[in-house]
Amino acid sequence: MAYGRFERRGSSSCDEESAHVSSFGRTTGRRVQRSTPGSSPNPRRRGSSSGRTNRTRRALVILAVFLAVLFALIKGGLVNMDGVRASVLSRVAAVCPNRAGAYTFLGHHYNTAGRRKEAVSACEKLVAVQPDDPHAHVMLADAYADDCRYEEAIRCYKEALRFDPNSFNAHFGLGKTYAGMGRDTDAIEAYQRALEIKPGSAAAHMSLGLAFSNCGHYEEAMRAFKQAKDLDPEINEVHVLSGDSFMEAGLYEKAIECYKDVLVADQQHARAYYNLGRAYLRVGDRGLALEQQRILQTLDTELAAQLLDLINR
Repeated sequence: MAYGRFERRGSSSCDEESAHVSSFGRTTGRRVQRSTPGSSPNPRRRGSSSGRTNRTRRALVILAVFLAVLFALIKGGLVNMDGVRASVLSRVAAVCPNRAGAYTFLGHHYNTAGRRKEAVSACEKLVAVQPDDPHAHVMLADAYADDCRYEEAIRCYKEALRFDPNSFNAHFGLGKTYAGMGRDTDAIEAYQRALEIKPGSAAAHMSLGLAFSNCGHYEEAMRAFKQAKDLDPEINEVHVLSGDSFMEAGLYEKAIECYKDVLVADQQHARAYYNLGRAYLRVGDRGLALEQQRILQTLDTELAAQLLDLINR
């Protein structure tokens, strides 16, 4: 009786254990089946992987098409990436007002685009973030000068020089601002100081020559222009300014040579034709002056009319 009960219990226990083992075995079998090399892949996993691959391919195709369209728009001049970047950085600056790099880029961008008020605003914020940075003060001074706010520009250039007395850009900018105000003597002093720091600047030599010429110091002007030409022979404007100085000094033949040099490099330089016509008039060659006037009619009708008026006097 006990044996029979034992048998029943044993049988029941064994059945339960068998069921448990069988269940575990099935589970274990599935795990082994997935990890065993050579076993057939799970259809669901294969479908999921294939779906991800297709989505990735579609995303890459869409990205490629977008980049191709964007490149075409940029190449065609329909999209200005600096403008896009400026728009993004203006929003970044609004959220993070201490981003000096954003204000620096915005200042340059707005100034290049001729948006003077926005350039001043960006540079003022830059100085507020970096009050001890001479470059920030120079940028603000440049923005003020471009906006014809000369007194404020001078103040900012001098503030930059307080932090860095050897700032070429501050001295050069100060000279250009003085020249814009008609203070050529002060401009000469600023340009000379700039050239002490950077003697290889053709632009500074050219500006110095122009200031000398405005003051009537034609010999000094011609020396400055010659140095500018030696440093950068490609600057045609130097030849024009040299010719102007020779004209003012009464050296008309030399002026003619300068204007001809300009026209060898740039046959569309209307101002050179105009001044060359004036120079021919000064040496008494009305025929050659008329020839310059005829060429000018195709380039600049206003200058052509002015030269014709000089010829007919």
